[in-house]
Amino acid sequence: MAEPRLDPTRALVLSLKPRFAEAILAGNKTVELRRIMPRITIPTLALLYASGPERSLVGTCIVHSVARLPADELWRRHGAKTALSRPEFDAYLSGRDEGVALFLEQPDRLPAPIPLQALRRADNFRPPQSLAYVRHEQRKRLVMALQ
Repeated sequence: MAEPRLDPTRALVLSLKPRFAEAILAGNKTVELRRIMPRITIPTLALLYASGPERSLVGTCIVHSVARLPADELWRRHGAKTALSRPEFDAYLSGRDEGVALFLEQPDRLPAPIPLQALRRADNFRPPQSLAYVRHEQRKRLVMALQ
């Protein structure tokens, strides 16, 4: 059976606290928690943006599936893969009955982080609060800022 092809039109940008970006790149965090369901085709390339104080594009991974689950079930089935403590998990989903799990694979660290200033020069990049979508042409310009 052939492996599914990545969405050819766009990628997802995930804005993450630096400790979570590092945990994904180290392979210790394979589930990213979100409050809303992203509008993506599976599988999708995700760019990993480490927020302050790092403020850099640090790597990529593949979102290979997505699931919306009741909060307690999400924690029971996938909590250990989120790099969150139970109090952090509960605080993040406060006021929600369910959460969204992005299942990640193939983390790939960039040879060097690309600082926000270089991303802005390359493509007027504005880091998202949570997530954003970029067309592949923009993704290429952002990653080219490394050179």
